[in-house]
Amino acid sequence: MYWFRINSPVELAAFFLLSCGWALGGWLLATHAFKLRRTERVLAGLGTGFLLFIGISNLLAHVLPVTLAFWLASALILLGGVLASLETKHRIRLDLHDLRAWPLLLGLGAITLFFTLILRGQSIFDEYLHLPLISIMAAGDIPPHFYLNPAFNFAYHYGIQVFAAGLVRLAGFFPWSAWDLSRALAIGFTLALGWLWVRKVTRSRLAAWLGTFLFTFGGGTRWLLTLLPSAWLGWVSQGVNLVGTGLSTAPTLAQALTRPWVIEGGGPMPFPFAYHNGIFVPVFFTLGSTGAMPFMTVLLLLLLLPTASFTPLGLLTWSLLFATLALSAEHLFAVIWVGIALAMLLFVIFRRHLGSASQPGRLRQWGIILGVSALLAFLQGGFITETARNLFTTLFGGVSQSINARGFSLRWPPGLLSAHLGSLSITDPRQLVALLAELGPALLLLPVIFWRFKKHLLQRHWFTGGLAISVALSLVIPVFFQYEVDRSTTRMPATALWTCLVLAFPILWLVFNHSKLPARLGMALGYLVIVLAGVVIFRIQLYSISTPQYAYYIDGLDANFTADYWDKLPPGSQVLDRIAERSVTVFGRISRASSGIYEPLPDWQALVANPEPGKVAAAGYDYIYMDRTWWEGLTAAQQSGFKQPCIDIIDSREQDNKTNYRLLVDVSACR
Repeated sequence: MYWFRINSPVELAAFFLLSCGWALGGWLLATHAFKLRRTERVLAGLGTGFLLFIGISNLLAHVLPVTLAFWLASALILLGGVLASLETKHRIRLDLHDLRAWPLLLGLGAITLFFTLILRGQSIFDEYLHLPLISIMAAGDIPPHFYLNPAFNFAYHYGIQVFAAGLVRLAGFFPWSAWDLSRALAIGFTLALGWLWVRKVTRSRLAAWLGTFLFTFGGGTRWLLTLLPSAWLGWVSQGVNLVGTGLSTAPTLAQALTRPWVIEGGGPMPFPFAYHNGIFVPVFFTLGSTGAMPFMTVLLLLLLLPTASFTPLGLLTWSLLFATLALSAEHLFAVIWVGIALAMLLFVIFRRHLGSASQPGRLRQWGIILGVSALLAFLQGGFITETARNLFTTLFGGVSQSINARGFSLRWPPGLLSAHLGSLSITDPRQLVALLAELGPALLLLPVIFWRFKKHLLQRHWFTGGLAISVALSLVIPVFFQYEVDRSTTRMPATALWTCLVLAFPILWLVFNHSKLPARLGMALGYLVIVLAGVVIFRIQLYSISTPQYAYYIDGLDANFTADYWDKLPPGSQVLDRIAERSVTVFGRISRASSGIYEPLPDWQALVANPEPGKVAAAGYDYIYMDRTWWEGLTAAQQSGFKQPCIDIIDSREQDNKTNYRLLVDVSACR
């Protein structure tokens, strides 16, 4: 019951056919719209098709039924690939010699399967948000409304969730299995594309393996605090105020460093708090938000960069790929967009000093990229779209119709937030020590990525130069500005540090080959320090393979109801459940329960406390999804209310020797 709601070979075959469309289209585009080596074309093509499928499906679903949107997106990508081949060769052509890169394809498949099995055993990181979001999107709500209140749009960076919704809708997956597989596929693409990019830049297979390992396992180094003398650690600990799961783990930092990390959900073995991080976690542990999709996007964009100008179709394709970053990681898209624009501006201002011609054609192409991607960012849905909508609505005197679009304010004293250690000021020595440990040695790579900045400008590598600028912006902005939901700002320094690894590693590889032994030992030590925490976390994740689970708020009975009732209730109907996210996941129907992700509505809470059928129906709910815990918490008088003649028990199921049960009750006739 973990994998499929319905066992339909026909639907699986149809989804495979659809996937072949975007995969072949991406392969054709990578072959004919970009100049890539044979070993790069197939994998880059699959990544291109995958991201285009997400971006185009999302756009089409604004105006078309979701099933049609998925199929038409695949057809359009295939058509684009065919047009690219006709433009260059006057005939449709795929070079089958490209398939000599089959070890990379095999690796992509193996990594995806491996991490799917790991994620199947872990329920972690905001699955109360992602599973209901995927469920309603699969049921046709793209761009999504707030999954706990149909009156509001949802300002959120969905991206990989579009692909997961396709798996649920077209291939019969459960929301949880689709979520696990989609995240694992993004991790697989990140590793494979990272290998290709480092191999392309350094021309070394060894560098490619080491670089990929670094990009995947690199993270913060909180564990370095455990090496401090106890008196020093106590001094640091006294200046740090733990928050969130950090405070749940222990009252002080010194104590937390010796304990397992206390979280909701997880796997069979706890993670040691000392080796986790509140800012910079490894790519394979970026399991919330849109997973590793932003990382694979950046690596693919680097791989597809031309040495000179784009072809017309390559220009359009690259722009669309760049725009998907606005859907999956708006913070990263914004700083890279600004970084590219600043790199171009610096080139125009200093081109004479750089001794380079202006080349207006190149400037025009990158201007088109910025224009097209910005336009799509404002139209395609997600956080940027809803924030812009809120702004315009407010300016014209209207009322906001979006949830989760928050504001910024100044941060004082300046510092960075850790999701576990709280706000760490750069002016407090104790907090600064803790902050440097959270960030790790990757911060030292900042001068390295700017070492070649002038060369990037001179060679008109504005995307690479823009990435370097984006790192600086992502580190500086959250130091002085805080977001209303401040934990979200940790994404900025996290992506900045990861980008440092990506840009600096090829440079340091060349330096390493020409350095003396002490310098080599120093770089090797730094490498080991950066990846050690990731290795520890990964080792613990392996235990999850043998312990599959649905989600920490979903069990086998819920899976049974999902198999039989997902997207089967009348459109627009609402289900009252004491765990609001559960019913949305199970039935694919939005229920009015909250005014925000963490703000349950008082009237919903009152109905859960006293689910009198008449009051429930009058509040707009059509069904009640009752479990044992909820039922046994009601008084005898409240339970007797379910004996009214207007009640229709649609389904009741039991398991575990009748100690666990669910009831689906229709109360619509009680109005």
